[in-house]
Amino acid sequence: MKRIIYSIFSISLLLVLFTSCEEEVEIWESSTNELDGNWYVHYDHSVYGQDPFGVGLTPLFTYNTAANNGQEIWLTDEANFWDYKVRVPADPENLTFGSQDVLTNVVEGYEIGVRVTNGKVIKDAVQVPSGVTVDSIYFEVWFEDLVDATGIENDTLYVSGYRKTGFTEDEPH
Repeated sequence: MKRIIYSIFSISLLLVLFTSCEEEVEIWESSTNELDGNWYVHYDHSVYGQDPFGVGLTPLFTYNTAANNGQEIWLTDEANFWDYKVRVPADPENLTFGSQDVLTNVVEGYEIGVRVTNGKVIKDAVQVPSGVTVDSIYFEVWFEDLVDATGIENDTLYVSGYRKTGFTEDEPH
């Protein structure tokens, strides 16, 4: 009798384990997938040259909005350089983003105007120290209060960099 009860219990346990493991995972693909990424970028200036603020390569993030409509991305540096986060018009099919419109920075307490223009992702454009070839990113950015730092009205910074690989030798030093 014990053997029958043990067998029934064992079979029941196995059935529960197998049915609980059969959960279907929904894989969601972003409509802006080709533009989404973690990047390392530097900020250059037409007058003051390369990296005029001396910050070197800093992290930057691009990702889809909740709308998932393929027409806009979030662009943020999460306070690694200028502390900005803006929703930028995008065209994932052409790997471009930006607008002549002034966007509002959504960082609480720092709601300055930001303009992002001429943004593009270039596939397989850069070979990083690990030897891996990765995508490149480029855009031009204007901050409403950039004039306070450079003394030049309507000043623009030129932002460029590469997609993060995850390899330590490709990390900024």
